[in-house]
Amino acid sequence: MEGTSIRVITWNLFHGRDGLPGLGATRRSTWLRVPEDDGVHLHLNRKLTDLMARRLATWGPDLCALQEVPTAAIGRIARITGMSAVWTTTGPLVGPARLRDALAARNPDLWRTHEGNANVLLAGPRLALVEGSRRSVRLNPVGTILRSARRLGLERGELVRYLPEPRRLVLARMTTPGGAEIVVGCTHCHNARHPDVVGMEIARAAAAVEGAAAGGGAVLAGDLNARPSHPAMAALTARGWDGAAPGGGMGIDRIVHRGMEVVEPARRMAPEEREVGVAWRGRARRVRLSDHDPVVVTLRPMASAS
Repeated sequence: MEGTSIRVITWNLFHGRDGLPGLGATRRSTWLRVPEDDGVHLHLNRKLTDLMARRLATWGPDLCALQEVPTAAIGRIARITGMSAVWTTTGPLVGPARLRDALAARNPDLWRTHEGNANVLLAGPRLALVEGSRRSVRLNPVGTILRSARRLGLERGELVRYLPEPRRLVLARMTTPGGAEIVVGCTHCHNARHPDVVGMEIARAAAAVEGAAAGGGAVLAGDLNARPSHPAMAALTARGWDGAAPGGGMGIDRIVHRGMEVVEPARRMAPEEREVGVAWRGRARRVRLSDHDPVVVTLRPMASAS
């Protein structure tokens, strides 16, 4: 893409799995490794991260914020897309990393999310990562969780689910084609039953990116696990973040920004845009990559943010 604008995409990769509603893991697919076929689509019990990386490359992004990325696939995704990667790992992390990666790759339907995963920022060749600028910020430190549990009266089941789930933001400073430096962050907030829990994580992530940007251009992208009507989105708007307001067909996957001009408005990609064709028993079938629609926007640093 010419000029100083950058194309930004956020996408939750669902641990490299397919995600067509109503067509998922079954006993047969889990234990016999037999695909489920509805006559149009397939559910495959295997990692699809290479297909996801190739599809990402066709969309021509300058910057990608990816969530639920298998840690073992980060290097391959970077190589296939031709982009540089910085990341932070999130939980739950049960057992040695190599064992988790091996088990999850062998049987994704069985292992599901228990491999752990990463939030990843990918920078294309038009962006330059500023050396030493990468940071990882935990959004739910244990002390914060325990204080929140007392203050909000979280149920025991919610607390047990929350404690082993370190939610993190990865952020980095990047130089844009026009020479401006911006700070970008990628996160995946907790899917909490209590709205204040996810609200605190969103606020902490936004504050970290905003602080690192120090008045310059800032982009925060990811799976925020907050609907457009969530109070945290209104709070972002009140703090000067654009892209958080309701409208435009947005869901829980968002790209919000400060000090950036919108060149092409954010849109949620249609599910068909993340489908790929495969052959199964001599027949053509489709596989829908992930259970999340990617979101894309084109931005340009404002002159005052350069």
